[in-house]
Amino acid sequence: MELRHLRYFAAVAEAGAFSRAAARLHITQPALWRQVRDLEAELGVRLFERAGRRVRVTSAGEGLLLRSRELLAGVDQLAEHAQAVRGGEAGRLSIASSPQVIQNVLAPFLTRYLKLRPGVDVHLVEAGAVQTPDLVERGEAQLALTGRSGHDRLDGRPLFPVRLLAAVSPRHPLGRRVTVDVTDLQGERVLVLRQGFATREMFDGACRLAQVRAHIVLEAGDPQSLIALVGAARGVAIVPSTVRFADRHVHAAPILRAHAALGTWAWIFWDPKRFLPAFAMSFVDGLVDWTRRTYPGRRFDRRAPPVTRPKA
Repeated sequence: MELRHLRYFAAVAEAGAFSRAAARLHITQPALWRQVRDLEAELGVRLFERAGRRVRVTSAGEGLLLRSRELLAGVDQLAEHAQAVRGGEAGRLSIASSPQVIQNVLAPFLTRYLKLRPGVDVHLVEAGAVQTPDLVERGEAQLALTGRSGHDRLDGRPLFPVRLLAAVSPRHPLGRRVTVDVTDLQGERVLVLRQGFATREMFDGACRLAQVRAHIVLEAGDPQSLIALVGAARGVAIVPSTVRFADRHVHAAPILRAHAALGTWAWIFWDPKRFLPAFAMSFVDGLVDWTRRTYPGRRFDRRAPPVTRPKA
């Protein structure tokens, strides 16, 4: 058994299909199929079974998949550690975050960071805030930027407040409001992010607590799509304050519940059990310092109550 067998096995399990995994690994599908069959023959167990057009891991393969991921993550960490010991201001840094945070927070910061550390190869992984900490725990990303706190197995530092905003056309009845109470959305046509985004969870939770029934007319995976459709859908887009409002024909206001701000804080997380190279920790320190001075949605801090800052 060689490490490549375990990498191929984990890749097929992640992709759910040999063709998709082969494309990611840059090998042919028959070659990948033979490598997995060789591993099955050596172990004496069947690792995959068909589920329609996809494949899924068998019960016998589940335990091996967990150990394989741990072993592969350990090997990758060992390589990074060796590189850091050799003098390391060069290496790979993987960061998981939502698309809007990548666009509006990471992109401008990385421009500065990479000028100081040109030897760092940054790999960005797009995922919703609900999924990003899991990627760090599985070793698929070294850092995660997310609006969710309370991950006991991870270390982290708070970055900046993320508010829940209501974006409307200026012609909408709420189009001149400085703030919007969640009860103002009773019966309104709303455009929301799909399940899996922290913004959606906050909005659903606030509506339940306030006993508000909003009429969801559209769900999307990108807040910019919601903003673009505000006028056409004649509704209210529920978006995080990490988005940019380039369209002057859209009015945005913080959402409150019982005079309190609806929102959370963006955090950066890492796994304390895994080795983190010096350039990764310098990234954390630099991002914390940078977001103290600038972050998306800062202008709303003058219009609404503060979002409660969590303890680091």
